[in-house]
Amino acid sequence: MTIKDLYAAPRPAVSSLPESGATSRRTGSGRDLRVSYELYPPRNSRLTSQAWAGIDRLLDSRPDYVSVTFGTSGTTPDASQSVLWHALKRSGRPVLAHLTCLGKTRTKLVGIIQDMMDLGVRDFLALRGDEAPDSASGAAEPNEFDRAFQLVQLIREVSADYLGDAHAVSIAVAAYPAGSIQTRTDAVQALVQKQAAGADFAITQVFYQARDYAELVQSATYQGVTIPIVPGIIPFTDMHRLQRLEGLTGVPVPERIKSIANISDPAERILESLGATLNFVNDLIEATAPGIHFYTFNRPRPVLDLVEHLRSRGFTHVDQEDSQDLLGLMNATMHRISP
Repeated sequence: MTIKDLYAAPRPAVSSLPESGATSRRTGSGRDLRVSYELYPPRNSRLTSQAWAGIDRLLDSRPDYVSVTFGTSGTTPDASQSVLWHALKRSGRPVLAHLTCLGKTRTKLVGIIQDMMDLGVRDFLALRGDEAPDSASGAAEPNEFDRAFQLVQLIREVSADYLGDAHAVSIAVAAYPAGSIQTRTDAVQALVQKQAAGADFAITQVFYQARDYAELVQSATYQGVTIPIVPGIIPFTDMHRLQRLEGLTGVPVPERIKSIANISDPAERILESLGATLNFVNDLIEATAPGIHFYTFNRPRPVLDLVEHLRSRGFTHVDQEDSQDLLGLMNATMHRISP
């Protein structure tokens, strides 16, 4: 099974655009909500390190799948492959391998894709990637890729040649709900192109307004996009990290979230931040999101609190064989988050 099979059910049309911070409402649209995490290769290669312990706690919480970043934040491709192998072996669930193409030749990319396939990877997140800080221009050198749709096409070709079936793998791409009108228009056009190249689903960049997601889905649907669009979010518990992300992505953190950092009592502050995140997730469920992809930064506690709470309220998909194992997790988290 690949990740595209998890999102195989038709996505209902968006009937309304939720207001930011709307009251949480329980609806049937979230009953099969798929939950996934993004993991980062630790800089410390020792399996006993705190980062590896966080990865294992996340894997053991039985997400539908995890994704693993590739060569980011000073980590090496070898570190990414170590996490890919570890996640595949420990979880028994699909693992989505990130892959960027900017500045890489076809030959280099084919080698990377085949290496990942040899590990057992059958799910890829095809990304353009960021330009190097010392890059003189955005133009690609001869034989180098510079667009994500090119990578989607290449993964299909390698799958056909190396695995004997172009559709033996699933391919995800990025989507962008936030930004100016022109930025969002361009992002939808790029999504149309990536779907035409063979993408199976999309995961969004970080954003903070459920209305932005609903408008993205509406605009994409109007332009002929039929692949599922999964919102990617970060818990609102670490303001320093949110502010760093704002600098990296250009997506501003709303004042309603920034104000939580001013709460003096630590227990009240964490409860308020988790509650605000839950409201955001529930608004996304109202907007018919097929799943939630959590950017974890390998910090398990906030994500596990949120996921366990959602499971306890019946929002998420739970495989029958996992239901008893999850019961203890649900009961343990209820005293930490108010209903």
